Amino acid sequence: MPGANPGARDEVEVTETSSDTSWAMFQALQGQQERGFEKTRPTNLVLAPGQQAPAEDVTLDDVMVEVRRNNRVCPLPAIWQRLYAYIPNTGPHLNKVPATHAEWSQVPSLQKRSILREHIEWAHKQGVLRQVYEALRKLPENRWHHIGE
Repeated sequence: MPGANPGARDEVEVTETSSDTSWAMFQALQGQQERGFEKTRPTNLVLAPGQQAPAEDVTLDDVMVEVRRNNRVCPLPAIWQRLYAYIPNTGPHLNKVPATHAEWSQVPSLQKRSILREHIEWAHKQGVLRQVYEALRKLPENRWHHIGE
């Protein structure tokens, strides 16, 4: 009687009623195992250095992955100023401009990174995200400001 002896294990007796059905199920499972998993499709969420996303697939995430690679914060001041000047309709639409050489040491790295993100988001709204991405992707590492510098 189940539950009569709390320490004892109940044993279940299994009786195979149809060996043909069992064999067919086993073969179906074995076939699935041999076929393996479906091929996965590549994603463009994280691109390897030097790898380029297809033109129609550049997203804000693609650009942010690129600008944060190797603990980057933002381009150096003169380059960042040129990038900012390239983005259409900046002026009063953006709250912050890139830090100048004089302001550089006064602006914390995370604030610089935040301002750059705002500029990238504005470039996306203006339809020039792809061009900004390409320009940033081509910048050599020594043209970037990094966390801790």
